[in-house]
Amino acid sequence: MAKDDSLPFGLDPIRKIDVFRAVLGQLQDAVARMQPGERLGSERELAERLNVSRVSVREALRALESMGKVEIRRNSGTFVAQRQLGQPLLIDTPADVDAYYIKQIGAAREALEVAIVRAVLDNPDGDLSGARAVLGTAGTELAGKAPAPGSLDLRFENALARACGNPVLAGLQRAVHEMWIDAWVRLGGAVADAPRLHNEHLRILAAMEARDADTAARLMAEHVNPVARRYSAAIRPQSDRRSS
Repeated sequence: MAKDDSLPFGLDPIRKIDVFRAVLGQLQDAVARMQPGERLGSERELAERLNVSRVSVREALRALESMGKVEIRRNSGTFVAQRQLGQPLLIDTPADVDAYYIKQIGAAREALEVAIVRAVLDNPDGDLSGARAVLGTAGTELAGKAPAPGSLDLRFENALARACGNPVLAGLQRAVHEMWIDAWVRLGGAVADAPRLHNEHLRILAAMEARDADTAARLMAEHVNPVARRYSAAIRPQSDRRSS
């Protein structure tokens, strides 16, 4: 593959079965070497450089945006996000992802996402336009497509964190989102189906726009934690694997 000098970093061609995992890993490494505000390149440029489909690149970029590592600007491209102040959240992760770990992350996500929903509605300056725009983009992307097998897209929750006015909650969310995405990538799967998750997001937003904090919080909890319960039941616990 010819080298493209217009890109500010080098990427190796991907010829692995688990394309998403490889794309995400390479883009994470690239972002770590770049400066805030630097442009990664278009989906087309990245797909050509990595020798993968634009869909694979798009899903990886969404995951990185959910971690707060990049900012996707419509009609402009993807840019490295500003570095966040403060110490990173350091949590030991198991060598093998099992049901217990998935439940732990699910519980953490439920607590954080519900707290963020309430913080947005308690914030006099809480602006839902960002979350509304994210869902508008997601709806356009889903229109006319067959139901997707799964999704690791957390852009909606990420948009709510930006509106909540609490940088501590937003920082914790970024760390937990990264753990959540890493866990499902290591499992080699994705969560539920994209249209279903999108419809759940729309219901949460409608409750928030109606200023119904209790309903919005309940819908968010139901959105986040049934995912962990549904999928962890199919994963054999680590302790069981060790005893066999």
